[in-house]
Amino acid sequence: MGVRENLSLAADVLTLLGAFFLGLVVGALLTPLRRLISSISHASGQFTKGARNVGDRLRQAFRAASEQPIDRAGWTGALAGTVFDLMTLRVRRAEASFREGIAAFDAGNHDQAQRKLNQAILWDGKQELKPLHVLAHLRLGWLHEERGALAEAREHYVTAAHLDADNLNATLHLGMVQFRLGETGPAIFQFQRALELDPGNLDTHYYLYAVYREAGMEREGLEQLRILKAGEDGGVLVELFSSHAEDSFRLGRHAEAECDYELALQLNPDRVQLYVTLGDLHYLRSEPHTALETWSRGLWIEYSEALAERLLKVGVQHDDIWPVITLLRDCLSRHGRDGRYHLLLSRWLYQAGQDTESRSLLEEAVRLSPGLLDAQVDLGDLHCRAGQEEQASAAYRAGLVAAQANETVYRCRACGYVTREEQARCFECNRWGTLDGMTRGAAEAHTAGARRLVERASAVRQRLGSVWGRITRWLPSAG
Repeated sequence: MGVRENLSLAADVLTLLGAFFLGLVVGALLTPLRRLISSISHASGQFTKGARNVGDRLRQAFRAASEQPIDRAGWTGALAGTVFDLMTLRVRRAEASFREGIAAFDAGNHDQAQRKLNQAILWDGKQELKPLHVLAHLRLGWLHEERGALAEAREHYVTAAHLDADNLNATLHLGMVQFRLGETGPAIFQFQRALELDPGNLDTHYYLYAVYREAGMEREGLEQLRILKAGEDGGVLVELFSSHAEDSFRLGRHAEAECDYELALQLNPDRVQLYVTLGDLHYLRSEPHTALETWSRGLWIEYSEALAERLLKVGVQHDDIWPVITLLRDCLSRHGRDGRYHLLLSRWLYQAGQDTESRSLLEEAVRLSPGLLDAQVDLGDLHCRAGQEEQASAAYRAGLVAAQANETVYRCRACGYVTREEQARCFECNRWGTLDGMTRGAAEAHTAGARRLVERASAVRQRLGSVWGRITRWLPSAG
């Protein structure tokens, strides 16, 4: 009994001690807790105001987007900036990929451009950067068009035209791809829309003309051609047709390129480069005779190394070369003072077995153009084959002199010093920046001219000295 009573008394004591300490703790914490609750109740307006400030900063961020940096001052600005960065992460990455893709496209790195542009389109799935989407689809369409993937190119052009209905390039490219896919009706519709966007655009009229021409709609095609020619400068039209012809040539549309080159030559038959590419087209289409005639027509206008090289290369493979020789004779009759025509005709005559006439033309070429190295070499070879060693040696020496005369040297305009290497300072007169590049023949001509001036000045001095001596003999002496 005694033990049980002692345990009960100990439990009561512990209970009283616990209650005492609990009351002490509650009494100590009651005042700070009451103050906290009071401050929270009084500060509800401040929290509401802070939340409103954060909302204002976010709205400012979305209004400004990337045009101007948001105000990140204070904790509300920092919070708004962080939220803005998180919510615009995809758009900012998309914009960076757009820029990188367009830069790669302009630099000619087409594989990287396609990868970056496709990546940008995926990042900006909501198309918030619409103008960049239009540029990306136009460039992706062009890349697919270059690779012959016309269906994929059409999809990109359709998307670009949908995003920007007033985009002339998207409308024109879509029309051309549709036409190449055999969709003539939709292509004409797109070009007519393009005319509504820009009635004076020459490319649009050209594309309509090309579509009508290929579709066999001659009356409509002639009408567009008439519109193109009406009131436009001939040089502008030549550039228009030649540029489109080059595009068609590059894409393998040889028939279209041929028609455009012929139109350009009708407007300006003196453009020698057009004869080069038109002849190339005929040659690629297995029309060597027509190609030779075209290149010869260009030579009749003006001499061109590109035309001469093509004539010689293809002429070796051609059986009947006399029509070309006849055309070259006509060219020679017009440009009789240019030794290069004599050289070219002599080579063709040599292929035809006319050695005597070939030799006389070579000799005339050397006489007219002593600096024509190829003529000197051919003439030396001709003498060698005939066993005329002395004449051959003289021709080769003349060729070496011609080659040396055509060598590039640098002559000091102050003192006439000549060197083979470009230098900043003249070694002879110690002047800076006085060395001019020219052929050795021109440098020797300058030196000869200066030497003649010196000789003339010396002769004048001698004459003046002689005259003065005669005068002094007639003067009275000082004594």
